[in-house]
Amino acid sequence: MFMSTSQVALSADLYEPLAAPQDYEGPLVEMPYGGITGYIEGSYTKGMDDDVDTDAWALRGAINIDAGSGMNLQMDLGYADVSFVNTDIDKYDGGLHGYYRDELFAAGAFFAASRYDIRGSNDIKDYLGGIEGAFFQDTWTLVGAAGYGQTEWGGFDADHYMGALGARWYATDNVRFDVDGTFDRLAKNGGDEEFDIRGLKLTANYRPEQIPVTLFAGYKYTDVELPSSFSGDTNTIFGGLRFSYGSDSLKEEERRGPIWSNRSVSF
Repeated sequence: MFMSTSQVALSADLYEPLAAPQDYEGPLVEMPYGGITGYIEGSYTKGMDDDVDTDAWALRGAINIDAGSGMNLQMDLGYADVSFVNTDIDKYDGGLHGYYRDELFAAGAFFAASRYDIRGSNDIKDYLGGIEGAFFQDTWTLVGAAGYGQTEWGGFDADHYMGALGARWYATDNVRFDVDGTFDRLAKNGGDEEFDIRGLKLTANYRPEQIPVTLFAGYKYTDVELPSSFSGDTNTIFGGLRFSYGSDSLKEEERRGPIWSNRSVSF
């Protein structure tokens, strides 16, 4: 019995738990959901085509409320002062997004409303609703949306169909590159007359680690096609600043804060 007891004690001494290495940080703990995050941004857009004079100043804000259990609500508002081919436009827009989000994906529905005050002409009102989703991976994100609505312009109504698809790639948590494609079709008289707008936008984003400010700049190509009237394309460059709150990095802002883009038509 004495020998057996000694062997048990010796075994316990030999196989006791080893001390954790100095660089061991314990199990990974996911960042908890909850709270309010958002941003306010200002930007300037300038046309690159000699025959099409285009420039715009824009201000936009967004706020995201995490209600718990993965449910989120995003609200955004925007204003832009647009000069397009000798036409001045004041643009107002707003959006409401209700969705579910976890570590892998986000999915929900949206409603957006826009008003284009064209100086010296009839105003345009646009109402749009639809679905949107996102798929998250470690260094990239895919986003998409599809919607339908109504556009009122000069006493007539048109059906508005839209689709959007984008990808965001993170070189680091604070350096991101975006590619976004959009398609909008306004169909009048049951589809006999169609007005198509196609857009492709490339954006580079950088946020310093010390301050919650993102610098962004990029290029946008827009192709406009009107029935038996005007067709053409524009090339623009843009840049701006985004002031964020409730997030510590560009990646965290997207994964925990406002994720959805403006769904209104943008020239």
